[in-house]
Amino acid sequence: MSTLVRLALRNLWRNPRRTALTSIAIVAGIGVFILGEGFVGGVEENILATAIQGTVGHVLVRPPDYPTQPGQHPVDVLVRLPEDARALIEAEAVAWTGRLLFAPTAVAGMDSLRVMGIGYDPEGDARVFPRDLWRVDGALPRPGAAEVAVSFRVARLLRLQPGDRMILQARTHEGALNALEVTVSGRVGTSNPALDALGVFVPRQLARELVATDLPSHVAITLRDRDDAPAFAARLQALLGAQAGVATWRQETAELLQLQAVRRKALDLVVFILLALAGFGIANTLLMAAHERVREVGTLRAMGMSEGAVARLFLVEGAVVGGLGSLLGALLGGGAVAWWAKHPLDFSATFEKQGSSLPISAWIHTRFDLTVVLAAVGMGIAVAVLASLHPARVASRRAPADAVRAA
Repeated sequence: MSTLVRLALRNLWRNPRRTALTSIAIVAGIGVFILGEGFVGGVEENILATAIQGTVGHVLVRPPDYPTQPGQHPVDVLVRLPEDARALIEAEAVAWTGRLLFAPTAVAGMDSLRVMGIGYDPEGDARVFPRDLWRVDGALPRPGAAEVAVSFRVARLLRLQPGDRMILQARTHEGALNALEVTVSGRVGTSNPALDALGVFVPRQLARELVATDLPSHVAITLRDRDDAPAFAARLQALLGAQAGVATWRQETAELLQLQAVRRKALDLVVFILLALAGFGIANTLLMAAHERVREVGTLRAMGMSEGAVARLFLVEGAVVGGLGSLLGALLGGGAVAWWAKHPLDFSATFEKQGSSLPISAWIHTRFDLTVVLAAVGMGIAVAVLASLHPARVASRRAPADAVRAA
């Protein structure tokens, strides 16, 4: 076998330009596959993390038939937790918090804007929804002060700076009109477009004064393991009955994950096309070599090399081309995925400018999986070997007398 490998390498080195051109499609196919899988997998984790750490937790309780369209946050029906449901949450949750989402109008000077008010408990909210990726210009509202924090986009649209004052107008829980003058303590970027698009963070005390209720519209619960969510949600729903709806992180992200499945199929189609082109290129190159090297193959046969050995020689040449191309593609694609896994792409400025409300984080990570890299290399070699079968068969049928005729 070592002799075949040396002969294969020598034959490929005869025309390095053609060998390199033949390898390009393999490099592209394997690189695109690894890079695409890294991005698709990373966006999937991004979707889950954004929901769990920004808006849902592991389990989310909200009023029945609560609208899911952006900008609709009714406060006429809110969440009331009975004692048995509260006891279950207290017993099994790592942390939980209530949020009151409402839709006030923010007025600053001559400018006004319909925003999303997020009434939150300053202590409990941070335990369920970490602040690790938050960017704060100024400060978060102080306990007991008439202060709110606004998203960077709201601050830009209303031309607000930390320390400026504005008025929040809203309807109360009972339907009356109410308004409060508040100070902007800071501008906030949470890396969650659903919150950053039009978010105004209002401490619970101020939200209570503005909406005239202490009840939340959403209760988010964090468990010890996110996979415990379905069983816990079923038990909690049984206690709540028709009073509220209970959803898990998986249910809240199901539609977006289905879109990811479509993206993965599109990626597979692109990779299939690239590898098919690579296979045809390898087959064409080796077939050309089989016809160009009639004298050489005939001489090898005359020296005693069997048909099987000649076929293996061409298969080894195809495997070498596929292996080198696959390794280079894996190096490029895997290297990029590994880099972006540790150094995420930051789209927060773009999201804030465009007002994107997509429920994904503005920090896009890739997911590096060594199994995917190894599988991609194996796939590239397999395609190359399969593409080499016909040229190997053609070359192995050369008779020793062909060397004389070729001369």
